[in-house]
Amino acid sequence: MKQLLYLPLFLLFCLLAARCTDETATRRLAMLDAAERLLPTDTDSASLLLAGIPHPEELGNRDFARYCMLCGRSTNYTHADTLSVHQWKRAQKWIDKHGSPEERAQVGLFLGRAYVEDGEWDLAMQTYAKALHYAKEYKMYNVAGYICTYMADLYREYDAPEKIIMKYAEATSFFKKAKNLKSQAYAMKNLATQYAFVDSFSHAKSIMKQVDSIAGLLNIQRLNYNIANAYANIYNLQKRYDLAEEYYKKAIMLNSHQEVRDSIGLAHVYMASGKYDSAKELVDKIFPNDSMDFVLNHIYANFYKAKRDYQKAFHFEEVCLNILDSMFIHQSKTQVLEIEKKYNHLKVQEENGRLRNARQRSFIYLIICVSFLIIGSVIFYFYQKHAQMQLRWQEEKLNSLDKEHSKIASQLFEARHSLKNMLENQEENLRLQQKILFLSEKYKELQKQRLEGSAIYKKLSSLLVKPQPNNNKPLLTDKLWNMLVIELSRIYPGFRSSLYEQCPNLSEEECRYCHLHVLGFDGNNEAVLLNINPSSIWMKRTRIKQKLGRNLPKEQTLHNILVDTFLN
Repeated sequence: MKQLLYLPLFLLFCLLAARCTDETATRRLAMLDAAERLLPTDTDSASLLLAGIPHPEELGNRDFARYCMLCGRSTNYTHADTLSVHQWKRAQKWIDKHGSPEERAQVGLFLGRAYVEDGEWDLAMQTYAKALHYAKEYKMYNVAGYICTYMADLYREYDAPEKIIMKYAEATSFFKKAKNLKSQAYAMKNLATQYAFVDSFSHAKSIMKQVDSIAGLLNIQRLNYNIANAYANIYNLQKRYDLAEEYYKKAIMLNSHQEVRDSIGLAHVYMASGKYDSAKELVDKIFPNDSMDFVLNHIYANFYKAKRDYQKAFHFEEVCLNILDSMFIHQSKTQVLEIEKKYNHLKVQEENGRLRNARQRSFIYLIICVSFLIIGSVIFYFYQKHAQMQLRWQEEKLNSLDKEHSKIASQLFEARHSLKNMLENQEENLRLQQKILFLSEKYKELQKQRLEGSAIYKKLSSLLVKPQPNNNKPLLTDKLWNMLVIELSRIYPGFRSSLYEQCPNLSEEECRYCHLHVLGFDGNNEAVLLNINPSSIWMKRTRIKQKLGRNLPKEQTLHNILVDTFLN
């Protein structure tokens, strides 16, 4: 089996190819595992690791879904994630089949945020609604609270204040059920601010008192800052500028990182309350040099309007208009570049996917070819071995039948010889006759077995099993006739001579037919072998039967005549 010698080489080649293919994949999985371990304690390091994974789209569906979920969770529900809609949809497809209920709700939230980034507000709202229904169904209140918060933010784009209030109220309820006090406080703060925008200041203040009580329990500086900023906005909307000023100053003290934003709010309060010099002094402190900031120039324009210096006010209004034009042009260019970037990214993903699929198909074809070669070699080996065993078994069986045949023939000869010598002893004669009868039957049975186990009998049987359509020649060729006559002469040595002794006028063709008829095939099968009509078979049998003896019973068949008379 030379083919089997090449199997180790093929297997070695397959292992080397698999190792080269999986080296990069192993590195990706190692980085993914490390990011998952770091995420609960060090979000920034986990985000850096996730951003450094090369070609994450080449990960398998399960690991790619895990990668997307880690990216979404690393944002801690506060910043927009950078993954595209296409990536989230692929992750969602796998998670919907294999993920946990919480993961299915979360992936809906992340996909909705991706739609918002692309400006697909309707699709985002549909996705949020579906994820919220799923989260409520499985009582995942924390995820439901975040979904309601993002839905409220999206309703701002639709300018639907009633919907915003409703969603912030739902978010508050869900966070309360989840016992997430921090998120509950933020949701209530947003709800209070929204009530202030629709002039429901009594509701806003009532809710803010509850937020103060929660903040007192948590004692988180960032939460305290957000509460102070919310109070400042509420009092500013209520036109209680003294209290708005107080809370803006408190917010600036609590969070220096947001000082500029709160200082601008404070400057607006100064302007609204008529403290123009304080507003200008504060703005000059924030922006000591000339700036192209829109808010700064807008404050300057309002300041000089209040001072009735219309020339300078007009100058700053013109600067604001130029800034708006520049911002619009820049925003348009940014949107075009972003769309082009996403298109190129999607195109690269599709090309990578096509190349990855082509590589996987090539590897699979290689494995299939090697498998077929191995299986074919093994099957061929065992087939040859089985064929050799069959031939050996058949040869041993024929040898055994020949030996037993010779043994029985010898015993029969001895019995007949004894019978001839012991005719005077009736008892012995009867015993020997019974023995002769028994041995004769056994001898006939062995002859029959030897005949049915012969090669010519099996050959003719196989020809009958596999008919050959459109064949106009006899299946029983001269070569097969000769084999049949030789085999019968070996098994029944006196058969041919007995036929001619009984019927000297028997033709050679009829003699050969008698050899065929001894095999025991029916008339239809004999007609197939001889390629003649079955009616011709019956005529041939009748004619031979008449030649063999006119006094034979009509009900006795030719086969019985040949077996009972000429084969013994």
